[in-house]
Amino acid sequence: MSLSWKNMNWLAVAGAFTVAYGVAIELTLGWERTRSFLVDDTKLNEVGDFLAGVFAPIALIWLVAAVLTQRQELNETRSQFEENQKVVDAQLKTINSQNALLSLQHTQSVEDSKRSYKLSLFDKRFAIYQKFIMFGEDHGIEKDYDESSYFRMINLSQEAAFVFDKTIEDWFDDIARDIYDYIEFVDENPLKSAMPNLTTVPTENELFNRALLAKRAEYKKEISDQFMPDTRTSKFWRYMYVSDEPLITG
Repeated sequence: MSLSWKNMNWLAVAGAFTVAYGVAIELTLGWERTRSFLVDDTKLNEVGDFLAGVFAPIALIWLVAAVLTQRQELNETRSQFEENQKVVDAQLKTINSQNALLSLQHTQSVEDSKRSYKLSLFDKRFAIYQKFIMFGEDHGIEKDYDESSYFRMINLSQEAAFVFDKTIEDWFDDIARDIYDYIEFVDENPLKSAMPNLTTVPTENELFNRALLAKRAEYKKEISDQFMPDTRTSKFWRYMYVSDEPLITG
């Protein structure tokens, strides 16, 4: 029943009532009587009262029909608004779900990037660590430091600057500087030639060469000590853990 009232065309009802009302008035009064009454100029006041009384119910019916029609339109507008609100709510839920998915994907991407960054940085640091160990093994007791050793250490220092902080870079630079000082010392203090000695008493040149070789060995030991396991481990150990923070090498 409520559905039929909501969907009823009240203007049509008012029109039908108006027609029925007019027919009822005409049937009650008769056409000739109504015509003679309306055309009688001597009864204008009565005609006005008659017309006001006749049309008052019709005006009321149309007013009620207009109010009910407007109410229907408001209800339809409210229903459309509620439907639109449901659509908007559904869209918001979809957007929120998409945002949650995008956020999850972004978080996963960031985590993957961090893991990739850690692995890549660790591999580069470990490669330099292996080069450092190999450098120390290549310059053992028998092989001396030379100009190529110096430039090799400089190149290793430059590589370290990209994956370590300045501490490792400065340490490598200090080793390269020590190698350079050692090479200069060797060049500036050559061994003296010693003649064959048939006695047990060493000659002056032999004593000089022994002292010079001891000094060289002392220089070389200071450099070689930097490559010993305890020293290199103490320097490199804290870099084996790679944090998520971007590396600042300056």
